[in-house]
Amino acid sequence: MPNTKVKLGRDNVLLIIVAGIASYLDAALLVSLGVALPIWARSLSLNSWLIGLLSTMLTLSVAAGSFVGGWLSDKFGRVTVFNVDIFFVALGSFIIAFSNSVPFLMVGVVIAGLASGADLPTSLAVISERMDKGAYGRAIASTQIFWTIGILLSQFIGMITASQGMTSATVLFGWIGIVAFLNWCVRVFSKGFRNIEYGLAEAVEQEVSESQVDKGKMRLADLLKNRVFLLPLILLTIFYLFWNIPANTWGSFVNYFLVTVDKQSQLVSTMIALVANVFCLLVNVVYLKISDSKYRYPAMYVGIAVAFVAFVIAGTFSEFWQVFVVSYILYSGSTILCGEALYKIWSQTFYPVEARATMTGFSYGIVRVMTAIFSLATPTLMGYSPKLLLWVLVGCTVIFGASAIIIVQLIKRFKMTSSDLQSDPANLSSR
Repeated sequence: MPNTKVKLGRDNVLLIIVAGIASYLDAALLVSLGVALPIWARSLSLNSWLIGLLSTMLTLSVAAGSFVGGWLSDKFGRVTVFNVDIFFVALGSFIIAFSNSVPFLMVGVVIAGLASGADLPTSLAVISERMDKGAYGRAIASTQIFWTIGILLSQFIGMITASQGMTSATVLFGWIGIVAFLNWCVRVFSKGFRNIEYGLAEAVEQEVSESQVDKGKMRLADLLKNRVFLLPLILLTIFYLFWNIPANTWGSFVNYFLVTVDKQSQLVSTMIALVANVFCLLVNVVYLKISDSKYRYPAMYVGIAVAFVAFVIAGTFSEFWQVFVVSYILYSGSTILCGEALYKIWSQTFYPVEARATMTGFSYGIVRVMTAIFSLATPTLMGYSPKLLLWVLVGCTVIFGASAIIIVQLIKRFKMTSSDLQSDPANLSSR
């Protein structure tokens, strides 16, 4: 952990904003689909099988995009793929917005999902390779603010257009398309932004060039055969998978849980979700101040403990919806301290520049596929036994918490920083 706080310059901030839109769009697509599903079910007379299929198709498309997009960006250049991805997010979103049939919805969902999945690991690589190692925490944690805003804004748009039928879905996805298209215009046509991209990359490259061993392209097959990269990949994937299962469960099904299991109204359930996400946003703002400091890992331990206690209490008193609400809000705040931001920071720390997008995309894709499979069973599990579901999530918390502790010990053991792997991809095996 750096002792001296590195100041983010104007160019750094602008890059984070433009690239961070990828996190906004990823969250907005997932949440907007959840909001639009009951609208499509009524207006297009969709059965439950088609509803589940649309949701699963988006998750699997994001996973497939993550698998392929990271590899493409390392092979053909992150900026090139970065710019292409966002255009297809806009195209897919506009197709969804103006669809009035299931086939067109599916086409739009697949296009937007593939492009969004590809854009996320690519955007993280674009950010990290242009940042001083002392600013990684704040840079990556900033993308989580965009993620939370994507959730909040989609929920808000869904609320104010709830009575508008198909118009609500058009507004939800039309807005996503507009944001993606404007972001594409900035990425492609802004000479000032292109100068920032290349200027920051050259500055960081010059900083590590004297000790850089090999800047050649790295194939995924070779990376997976190398234990130096395979061990972090396994640990990070386990950590992110078992963190993501509870996070995705409540991100996608909290309204369903509160309405069908706890018998609350749609308005009450939506308000609870909004309160939880506002709390997340406030915690994220605080986390930005400590993400590059010695308090990063103490905060992580607090987050793991809060998540564990929240699920234990919710599982023990599952018949009381008020207890679940408090536990859910506390758990939501804990995700900032011990979740996706850490996964993103570690992904940029363990892998060398030439392999970051490939390895992150591969890991991210695996997690999304497994999460999609769990999501298929979640409504059935909720209906069978809410208490059992909550105790399954307790188990997930134990696994991701243990994985996080092992990862931190690994970092401390090798005194690892992000610059180590930029300088020498094989440094772990030599220690």
